[in-house]
Amino acid sequence: MFVSSARVVKFALKDFWRNLGLSLMTISILVLTYLSLNLLVIVNFFTDAAIRVVENRVDISVYFGPEVSDDRILAVRGDLTSLPEVQEIEFISRDQALEQFKRNHADEPAILEALQEVGDNPLGAVLVVKAKDAASYGPILEALESPAIKSLVAEKTVEDHRALIERLMLITGKVQRAALSLSLLFALISLLIVFNTIRVSIYIHREEIAIMRLVGASNNFVRVPFLIETLLFNVLALGLVAAAVFPALNAIEPAARAFFDADVAIGAYYREHWLEIFGYQLGAVSFLSLIATALSMRRYLRK
Repeated sequence: MFVSSARVVKFALKDFWRNLGLSLMTISILVLTYLSLNLLVIVNFFTDAAIRVVENRVDISVYFGPEVSDDRILAVRGDLTSLPEVQEIEFISRDQALEQFKRNHADEPAILEALQEVGDNPLGAVLVVKAKDAASYGPILEALESPAIKSLVAEKTVEDHRALIERLMLITGKVQRAALSLSLLFALISLLIVFNTIRVSIYIHREEIAIMRLVGASNNFVRVPFLIETLLFNVLALGLVAAAVFPALNAIEPAARAFFDADVAIGAYYREHWLEIFGYQLGAVSFLSLIATALSMRRYLRK
């Protein structure tokens, strides 16, 4: 059994080198297929990252009048914290609100002079409410409209980026569909190339195959070398893609961090999930390639 296995592998490697031109062409197409699949993974990652960044910048600022005591405001904070939609609530005291106001208008002396003439701090405390996601702001706004809370609130502003999120999802949806279409196109082309490569290889070895059949070789003994060759194409192609993807991700990661103004660790994501990402890709493309290989051999293995 060991000798037969060694012969099968030797036959597959020999055929790979004998038809090096066809082998390289097949690997090149498979490389494009794997690259397009990884492009789809990267687009999905950056889509999720962009939505998270935008959602983290959405908040509701609830302004209270200066006459409302901190105890009553903290009671409102406790009521809002009990809502399942709330992620966190920041309390900004009257003094903190005044300091923040001065910093924001440091280049506007007229406003600062007017504030100084007022004398006492005219600002009230503020609650900054962050929800768990963009869809959770509706229930929070409804809670703020309750009579017990509404009577204390002087003003509320909503930094709502839902329109931006919807537009972002629309654009990335189109990009994802384009990447998926590209992946399917390259997958189809690679299957056709694998199909014809194996057919050419079988045609070149037709006399050897005929002799094997005459001396009693089974269909599996004839079939397995070509299946191994197909797997070799896929492993080499995916290896080349992996060797290119990791340095590319490390190169674009600083630019991605600067663009999103957040920690977008695409390189770390690939390093943590490389087995899952490349394993699924290798399994799917190899499965389709093996089907194409089996179909190309049917004519020569009929008894």
